[in-house]
Amino acid sequence: MTARSKTQSTVLAAVAATLMVALMSGCGTSGDKATAGSDTAGSGAGQTGAPAPEGGAASAPSSTPGADEGFPSCDEVKAALGAEVAGLIEIEGSENGVSTGYMGPALGCVWYTPETNASNINIGEYGGISVGVSRDPSFTEESMEPLGWVIQDPRVSAAGAWAVRVGGQYDPAAQIDVAGVQVVRDGVVVVFTSSGVALQDVPQLASLTNEWALGGGVAILDLMG
Repeated sequence: MTARSKTQSTVLAAVAATLMVALMSGCGTSGDKATAGSDTAGSGAGQTGAPAPEGGAASAPSSTPGADEGFPSCDEVKAALGAEVAGLIEIEGSENGVSTGYMGPALGCVWYTPETNASNINIGEYGGISVGVSRDPSFTEESMEPLGWVIQDPRVSAAGAWAVRVGGQYDPAAQIDVAGVQVVRDGVVVVFTSSGVALQDVPQLASLTNEWALGGGVAILDLMG
């Protein structure tokens, strides 16, 4: 194995732990379960599986206190992300909030389009966005630079942070997908991913671009205690 391959394997392992945050938000419902899927750590959570029960458009409030382990609540995160996510909902029975994994506490929040429910037969409208926040001081810009995945963005740099898209191919105007983007500062990693049930672009999520997510990541970092 070459030195570059070893570096890439190490980095992907670190990123994988980070993106598992989004999975921990679990969007389980009674009888049906909508899940966030990922095969590598920054490569993608947010794939919508089975829809919520009929009438499941009502949002379930997050029960995680904002001061839990220094993480904000999902409600606070959603407010910080602004109007672009205001119309998305938390499916009843979801487990948004802080969970403890093998790397310690982490925040996972998932919201869906209101159309993601059993009464809607148009699966092209099914979709959602996943936001994960965790702490990993070993995940550094220096470790990512050899892979060419670091995103250059003046807003992120001005905030003392850095950003990455695993696999590269960053398009600021493209809708967030299963690869998503990550914004990092002082060992705190914010991961954004999004997708539809068939991994297609979802019209209701068109404003959730990669560029928007970079700004959103900085806003979430500013919420961290």
